[in-house]
Amino acid sequence: MKLIFRSYLSTSLLMGLLLLVSGCGPGGIGTVPVTGTVLVDGEPMEGVMVVFNPGDGGRAASGRTDAQGVYTLTTEVNGDGALPGSYQISVSKHEAEEDDLPKEVDPNDEASLDAIYSKVDARKTAKSKNLIEDMYSNYRGSGLTAEVKSGGENKFDFNVRGNKKR
Repeated sequence: MKLIFRSYLSTSLLMGLLLLVSGCGPGGIGTVPVTGTVLVDGEPMEGVMVVFNPGDGGRAASGRTDAQGVYTLTTEVNGDGALPGSYQISVSKHEAEEDDLPKEVDPNDEASLDAIYSKVDARKTAKSKNLIEDMYSNYRGSGLTAEVKSGGENKFDFNVRGNKKR
């Protein structure tokens, strides 16, 4: 009985070790690094959302630009890139519009609180404006495309127009 238990325990440990080792290694879903720069009217803009939308129903990848306008795509794990294939790209940067609420509110002053609560309209939805021309927000109409390849450099730069209605 003791021998059977040891044999069972040894086999279980070996199987567990094999599963653990087989889980190590390259793994992942096959993404490749993708980076680039977004310029708005020729200038870098921080916080621009870049989304690579696959044409074949695959997985999208996205990234946000830094102060130099540089983005790095993520599909599954931060900075892992995109799956090889054809993409249509959308580019946008939304900024919350200024509200009409009082700027100075003293939580200890009832009149100050009344001033803000009397102006709050709970039916209003948050408004934002796109700092980039609206056509770029829709990947189908943006005119921006990319072919991500499994070998070589995948660097895609885009120069888009700012929204004149800012």
